[in-house]
Order: sequence, then C-alpha cells, then structure tokens
Amino acid sequence: MSTKRTFTNEFKRQVVEEILSGGTTTAAACRKYAIAYPVIARWKKAYSLGRLDNEPTTDAGYQEKIAQLERKVGQLTMENDVLKKVLKQTQSQRARSTPIIPSPCRIGKHQAGV
Repeated sequence: MSTKRTFTNEFKRQVVEEILSGGTTTAAACRKYAIAYPVIARWKKAYSLGRLDNEPTTDAGYQEKIAQLERKVGQLTMENDVLKKVLKQTQSQRARSTPIIPSPCRIGKHQAGV
C-alpha cells in the first residue's frame, strides 16, 4: 500500500512557476518530480486563484480574494462592536461601584483634625 505524499505550498508554487516561466513543460515536470499530470493541473489552477501563498493571476482569483477580505472585514467589525459594548458596560459598572472620596482641599479644618 502506498503512502500519500504531501507537498508544501512553496514547492507547489515553485513547480508551477517553473512551468509558467517556460523553464520546463508540464510533462517534463511530471517526470522530474514523479507527480501525476492531474495533480500539477490542480496546482496550476490553485496558483491562478492565489491559493498557493501567491497573488492571484486571474479575475476569478481576484474576486475570490476580495470576497475573502470582505468576510474578514465583517468579522473584525463584529468583534470590534462586541469589544466596544463590553468596554462601555465595564466603564459604567466601574463608575457605579467607585466610592466618591472628597479631595483633601475640600475637607474643612475641623474634619482634618487641625
């Protein structure tokens, strides 16, 4: 039984960039790295969408990146709103529970023991 090999995004990106730059053909890369043609074809598609830690190279990749960033902005906005609400509640609780201590300059001579 064969074990499934795993490759890093860096290696995948290196192979795809080697092919796209014209340094080698897909068939030659398959032989050189002993990787099946459909695997490299998937890597090329992932590369074009920007999924191999690279910038997207197609409009679909840019649209996907924009959607991902919009989701992240939405998540961060919600977290920010929650944190603001908690801060406001904490400040109002602190204001209600803090005793008011008169400043020393407002204490009369008879209260200061003089």
